[in-house]
Amino acid sequence: MGFLNPVFLLAGLAVAVPIFLHLFYRRESKTFTFPAIRYLLRTERERSRQIRTQQLLLLLLRAAAVVLLVLLGARAHFPGPGTSHEPTALAVVIDNSLSTTVVEDGRRRLDALKAVARTSAGGAGPDDVIWVIRAGTPWEATTPGNAAQALSAIDETQPSHGRGDLIRAVARARALVAQSDLPAREVHLITDLQATAFAGAGAGAGGSGSGPADDVPVVVFGAPAEERINRGIAGVVFGGGLAPLAGRRTEAAVTVAGGTPGDTLGVRLYVNGLVRGAARTPAGATVRIPAGPFPSGRVEGWAEIDPDPLTADDRYYFSFAVREPTPVAVLGDAPLFVAEAAAVLAENRRIVLESPARATTLVSAGGQGLEQRRPDQAAFVFPVSDAARLPALNRRLAEAGIPFRYAIRGGGAARLAGTELPVELEGLSVSRYFDVEPAGGGGTLDDGAATVVATFSNGDPWLVTGDAPAGPYVLLASPLDEASSELPVSAAMVPLLEWAVDRWSGGGAGLARVSAGDPVRPPPTASVVRDPDGAEHPVDGDQPFPATPVAGFYRALDGDSVVETFAVNAPAAETSLAPIDRGGLRQAVPGVVAVERDADSWSGVIFRAGRGPEPWRFLAVLLLVLLLVESSIAASTRIFRPSSA
Repeated sequence: MGFLNPVFLLAGLAVAVPIFLHLFYRRESKTFTFPAIRYLLRTERERSRQIRTQQLLLLLLRAAAVVLLVLLGARAHFPGPGTSHEPTALAVVIDNSLSTTVVEDGRRRLDALKAVARTSAGGAGPDDVIWVIRAGTPWEATTPGNAAQALSAIDETQPSHGRGDLIRAVARARALVAQSDLPAREVHLITDLQATAFAGAGAGAGGSGSGPADDVPVVVFGAPAEERINRGIAGVVFGGGLAPLAGRRTEAAVTVAGGTPGDTLGVRLYVNGLVRGAARTPAGATVRIPAGPFPSGRVEGWAEIDPDPLTADDRYYFSFAVREPTPVAVLGDAPLFVAEAAAVLAENRRIVLESPARATTLVSAGGQGLEQRRPDQAAFVFPVSDAARLPALNRRLAEAGIPFRYAIRGGGAARLAGTELPVELEGLSVSRYFDVEPAGGGGTLDDGAATVVATFSNGDPWLVTGDAPAGPYVLLASPLDEASSELPVSAAMVPLLEWAVDRWSGGGAGLARVSAGDPVRPPPTASVVRDPDGAEHPVDGDQPFPATPVAGFYRALDGDSVVETFAVNAPAAETSLAPIDRGGLRQAVPGVVAVERDADSWSGVIFRAGRGPEPWRFLAVLLLVLLLVESSIAASTRIFRPSSA
């Protein structure tokens, strides 16, 4: 229980007055016993217990009356949500991810969530500080403000086609309010409760529970929504992941996710704005649509399915360069599987095997032949299994102007954990590899000169690309023999070799999946990035560009020239609209104190440190009853009190 006038509680000391009078202010008289009144003594002894009980009851009633008067004067109130509350540091987390763009009864789900968020901001007091965090656009900076500023930020919230990582958003919100010195802290999570937004729930939003942020309570609003079976395009792959060649037919494999068994839908393929193919396919299947041939140059387009209430995942964009076969030279003692993969690519006219002087890409085992490289030639370098040959490899890298070196590392096998390649390699086992590290005074793995394209589960780099003054390069950390990894005997060997030799010739660009909300890295020469709405955003060098909230084409420009196009699509995880249950929610976000689904009841569960109702009416009636009872008992005590003789 709280008090609006806590100083008035000092009046509670008055409760000592009736106690003092009861214990110390007693009338003393001398008693003389006469034989004629001895029969009265027995009557007095019989009534003495009743009199003591009445006096004790009067004491309790009078003390209780004083306490009730003090509570009324101090304006006692119950704790809990109410119209008034202590100054609060509040973070409002709005889920504006792709799933909130679904249309229900002619209204976007995000609009309903924004209305609830306005209730949170509207209930704030003048002493409150509010942060508005949009889960679907985490790169946006958030600053503390008052209720009016928070309402403006809520009204300006637009839907994102990206994934809403609500665990990370809540952790960020807790960290922000935990830094405040206000007496109360609270996080309002306003979401549609999409289960995939709480992926990785094992860590929890609150961390280990050892920091101040972990004690911040979280109040959740979950928008009521009917169960929906959504469909979306999970991916489009041309030519099995290899860039099409000029003048040759290819095919597009369109994968449709979601839907119900037996459901069929139409799929259409658009190239450069025109329909170039169509088919029907069962939901959850992959349909192959013939495409091409295409002339040399860049091809842009999209695949789409019949629309449903969630439209943003019904279209999948692609952009790639159609190329001529790349001239390639294989240098040194290439392992058997490298030579065989190159031969397969040559037989299918994906590459042309040439002499080192006429090749645009050099494939080098152990750095052999790099001394022949020109600045206009790219190099694909991988080590041999004999560690004694590393010094020679490092010397050749230095002579070729490649600012990295190989080093022997301890430890055993590892698996690939993350790649940005158009080839499926996740989980690939590598039993032997070397460390790839910057050479003295050379580049680093985190600057614009080099990019780690694939890593192991322990964080070590496996594939590094870069562009040095002496020419572009691709470095592989493991040897390409069957004793060192599973790659040479896997189906990914040929596509990976083609990607490596074609990395710097323009082919294959745009085939890798870029999800909305993921950063893209424009070329170093780009000055601006133009988004799908036509707005231009300045960029610095080839620093990552994070603002990719909607699906479509993002173009990196150098002046008026487009130097690269990125096709950004909705994340595949957003296609599933299945909600998380209360148990899963509380496991994913520890510290949830309430989950509300009714927008009309939201104001009654927020601001947990607030002032609830004042029970003054009840206290006043109770005080009146106590006074009446006390008066009645006191009067009866005076009437029946025996006289002293």
